[in-house]
Amino acid sequence: SFQLRSAPETKPEEESRGRPAGAMGNTGSTSPASLGKAHVPHLQWKVHDFSALLETGAKSAKSAHFHCSGYKWFLKVTPPMHQKPGAETPYVGLSLKLGRTTLKPGDTVNAVFELSVYNHAKKIYYGRKATHNFDLNNTCSKDECLIPLQKLLKSSAFLVDDSCVFGVKILKIKVCSPEKKAVMVLKKATTLQNLFIQKKGLIKGTYTWTMDNYHELDLKRYVCSPTFEVGGHKW
Repeated sequence: SFQLRSAPETKPEEESRGRPAGAMGNTGSTSPASLGKAHVPHLQWKVHDFSALLETGAKSAKSAHFHCSGYKWFLKVTPPMHQKPGAETPYVGLSLKLGRTTLKPGDTVNAVFELSVYNHAKKIYYGRKATHNFDLNNTCSKDECLIPLQKLLKSSAFLVDDSCVFGVKILKIKVCSPEKKAVMVLKKATTLQNLFIQKKGLIKGTYTWTMDNYHELDLKRYVCSPTFEVGGHKW
C-alpha cells in the first residue's frame, strides 16, 4: 500500500437539514453520527476518478498543504475504513493533519474543525465537527467516519462523474505555548485543490538517467536529473 498526495490548484439519507454539524469529543471520534449542514470550508479538495483511488489499494490520500492562522494543514481521506476492527460496513474517513514544520517544541495546538463532503444536488456541504490536540508527537487527528463507502459510490449527489469534493474548515485554535501567544482564525478565501488519480496499467516505460562526472557527486548535497514527463506531469 502507498499514499497519494495532490498538488495545489486551487445527503446521506440521515443528514440533518439546516442543522449545524454536531460537536464531537476532545480528540475526535470514529462514530458515524448523522451529518449536519456545514460551513463553506477553508480547503475545497476535489478528488477525481475516486473509484481509481480504491483500485490502487492506497490506504489513504493526502491533499497539498493549505494555510490557516500561521500553520500549514493537510486534509487526508481514507477511502475504506471501519468504525472498529471487525466491523462490516466500510466508510469514507477524513482526518486533519498539522504540518510539523510549523510547530515549535513544547507547543500544543488545540483545534476545533469541521470535516465535510459536498452535496452537488443541494450545493451545500454536509459534515461534522471534531477537536484534536496537535503537537510534534501527534500531528494527525483521528479518522472520522464521514459517509458509508457504498452510499457514496451509489450517490448522484455526492459523486458526480466519479469525482467527489471534501472540505475542512478550521473553526477555532487555542495554542498552549511557553510564548503564551494568541491565535485567531481570520476570514479567508477558500483554497481550491484537485487530486487526479492515475489508474493502474496506464503508465508504462522506464526513464534512464545517464550521469557524467559521477565522482564529483561527493562535492554536492544532491543532484537533480533533467526534467521528464510521465502521465501528463513533469518530474
